[in-house]
Amino acid sequence: MRGAVHGLRAEGLGTDIEYFRTWYDLGRVEEKVEEAAEFASRYIDNSIISVSGGKDSMVMLHIIYNRVSKNITVFHWDHGPYLMPREVESEILENIHRTAPRARIVVKTYAHGFREEARWEYEKWYRAFFSTLTSLRARHHLLGIRADESSRRGVKGRVVRKRRWVEAYPIYNFTWRDVWAYVFRHGVPVPTVYFKYVKLLGWENVRLVTFHDKEFEKYGTTTVDSYLMWRHKNEAGF
Repeated sequence: MRGAVHGLRAEGLGTDIEYFRTWYDLGRVEEKVEEAAEFASRYIDNSIISVSGGKDSMVMLHIIYNRVSKNITVFHWDHGPYLMPREVESEILENIHRTAPRARIVVKTYAHGFREEARWEYEKWYRAFFSTLTSLRARHHLLGIRADESSRRGVKGRVVRKRRWVEAYPIYNFTWRDVWAYVFRHGVPVPTVYFKYVKLLGWENVRLVTFHDKEFEKYGTTTVDSYLMWRHKNEAGF
């Protein structure tokens, strides 16, 4: 994380980090980690590990790579400069390579993400994304979806059978506290933009999603983006 964990203490977040490290033991997070690894091992054959670069997917990747197998394929979707600032995207790719250096890493870039219309034409995003997943021909897709966020995503259950593949969610039973506890206990690299947003949104609400994206306007995301990431809105990452 480019030294961000240590640097956070200087930004006044050191007490929070100590809380999460303590929670790792109090919340019995290690037991959940062992169970997540055992669950993931059932679906690791002919699989793709989908990693957005956010905290949940990075924790899932760290667990699988260190406790299940290093012979894995990681899939990352680059949203393009209008939806994801280039400095954040570069950090995400660096974090993935640092976390799983021996993995096969597949990166696909959303072509429409190079147009400003990408910020509101999100139906095209869905079509392109799922078409790309289909082309990869994996039988299993492992994702960092959790139960306490699944109501927002319309997901019910830990295993979802799609027409062409099976989705499995190894850290489905993790809470937001468990995820942050794992991040700080094991030094998992996550985008440093999190720590800009956490001061406004809180640890329980902060998420990494596409920036200035009209799809998330109903959650107030675009308003916060306009305040914290105004340079990206004006420059489109170029």
